[in-house]
Amino acid sequence: MSNAIAVDPFRCRMWHGHGRLGERINEETCRAEIDSFRARGQQLPVLARPLKNDPTHDYELVYGARRLFVARYLQVLLSVEVGELTDREAVIALDIENRQRKDLSPFERGRSYSLWLRNGIFPSQDALARSLNVSPSQVSRLISLVQLPPVILGAFASPVDICESWGLELLELWQDVHRRRGLVAACQAISRESVRRPPAVLFKFLVTGARDAGRARTMLRRDGRDQIVKDEDGVPLFRVRQRRSATALLLPAGVVSPALLAEIKHGITQVLQRAKVQADDFSLKRGLQQVSLPALHAALRPPEGGELLAAQNSAIG
Repeated sequence: MSNAIAVDPFRCRMWHGHGRLGERINEETCRAEIDSFRARGQQLPVLARPLKNDPTHDYELVYGARRLFVARYLQVLLSVEVGELTDREAVIALDIENRQRKDLSPFERGRSYSLWLRNGIFPSQDALARSLNVSPSQVSRLISLVQLPPVILGAFASPVDICESWGLELLELWQDVHRRRGLVAACQAISRESVRRPPAVLFKFLVTGARDAGRARTMLRRDGRDQIVKDEDGVPLFRVRQRRSATALLLPAGVVSPALLAEIKHGITQVLQRAKVQADDFSLKRGLQQVSLPALHAALRPPEGGELLAAQNSAIG
């Protein structure tokens, strides 16, 4: 292995066997690395192999997809260790790097294992397990995660949110023909949600949906999280609470004066009136026509609790 050299990151490409999901690598997810590059430069080089007969790239990176993204984002040179590696040697080096960093998800590991077997880098799961010094049963479990159908994967913000035990349980439910329909219905219900819920809540809802659809709907409403709206300084202003047939704005009762309440009522009334006029969808128009201004004002009346229900439109879910 040679010493690290500085190269143009735009002359580098990732090796197809690296296993990272591309959608995970963006400005938001790499914010810590971007800040670190700016403050201290690149601390660890990436590993690459020289390329031949590629007019657009000089190096193929075995690992370092996030560092490659950051170097391109900041338009700085990339520190690279270059060596002649076989595919199997590259896999072993990549696996060692991933274990040290501990940020590769079970789904990504299973995806990598499946890819390496499909490309013939290893003749069998047992050979792969021996080379990586892991148990054959673990290799089998992680590869099975790749069999999760798109409808289940799509219920989560990303497949990387699915831990190993969740994936195995969901796959078992999917393979049960008597529970598959409920599981699909639960996935579809999640896809209609306007608020993305925590992965643990989604998993529980999917499992419950596969076993008891009615109980799952109740659980999803109960486990709903309020959206907190903050000002420019990050100070919470109010909450938005989503329900199946209602949307409510919750304001701290201690800061709402009668004059401010009147202003809020006026503003919300204007917004709903504009929506009523501009709505193109007939079903939406029909729902809005069912909301009278007295009913809206009544919904805006402060309750006898610690919070003020500022708006609840039961016609718009």
